[in-house]
Amino acid sequence: MSRRAFGELTERGRIRRIGGIARAALQSYDVDVVRVSYAARAFNTVFRVDTASGTSYALRVSPEQRIHADGCEELEAEWVAAIRRDTDVPVPAVIRARDGAAVVTVDAVDVPVPRTCVLFEWVPGVTLRRRVTEGAVRTTGALTARLHEHAATLAVGPDAGVPPRGAFVADHVLYLRSPNRLPELRDRYGTALDDALARAQQVLDALWRDPPHPPHLLHGDIQPGNVMVRRGGVTILDFQDLVWGFDLQDVWIAQRGLELFEDAAELQAAFRTGYETVRPWPEADDVTVAAIRMTRHLNLLNFGLDFGRPGLDEFVERHAAPVMAWMRGEGTG
Repeated sequence: MSRRAFGELTERGRIRRIGGIARAALQSYDVDVVRVSYAARAFNTVFRVDTASGTSYALRVSPEQRIHADGCEELEAEWVAAIRRDTDVPVPAVIRARDGAAVVTVDAVDVPVPRTCVLFEWVPGVTLRRRVTEGAVRTTGALTARLHEHAATLAVGPDAGVPPRGAFVADHVLYLRSPNRLPELRDRYGTALDDALARAQQVLDALWRDPPHPPHLLHGDIQPGNVMVRRGGVTILDFQDLVWGFDLQDVWIAQRGLELFEDAAELQAAFRTGYETVRPWPEADDVTVAAIRMTRHLNLLNFGLDFGRPGLDEFVERHAAPVMAWMRGEGTG
């Protein structure tokens, strides 16, 4: 009897089948696996791996869509290793496979497209999204500044100032590997989103013509879901979205992630305070800051249209509303 096609499965059925990918990938590691259990699913699917030694790991399995730059996982592993070597910023180690590879690719006949898998140290605790405090946000700001400080001195490209393989250059709004699908929303928003894309791109062009500092690696997705909190300690996770750009872009990705909380203004102030304990806040005029903020909304909006997960209408409205307000000249969005 043939198995059901992946696209016909329920969410639980898909996770169970992706679990088979996880178990196959773990055969490439020197770990004595006792249990593989589902942990989380957003873009990637993450499984907790418990071993006979008592050590636990997190295995990240990619989805069907490939939106990141080729080689990003290898670059992620290299940067994480350098952070752990050069600083005491808490980031989970990437566990290499038996052959030394940072990435294990598994191709299964009953799962669409080969999936890339990366094994990390398990980080206990809860995400900042579930346990947000000003203290934890302040620490996150300080850690972000320390990551910027490290990246600014890190030689990762083939030549000084050249982005390495694996990092998208954040010199355009829709830098993820997804087609521009914003025109699909013209029935709802007219051409306002197209106009916003062009307007934000003009600001980005000006930023890259007159850069505030040499570009370097950025985490690219410091938001509450990628920050783990435990007993006052903070750990930054998941560098897969890393890009080549400017501090200004990274801090406003982080600030946008805090907009979802009722006390957003206080949390954003705490993030900035923490950042400024390490290095100066990346200043820019209001026009540039607003455009950078809208760049994040537009990028996520386009990604959401391409990814097509449940709750898309609400997701679209959440990210389109501030862009529409910006285009109407209502504050900075």
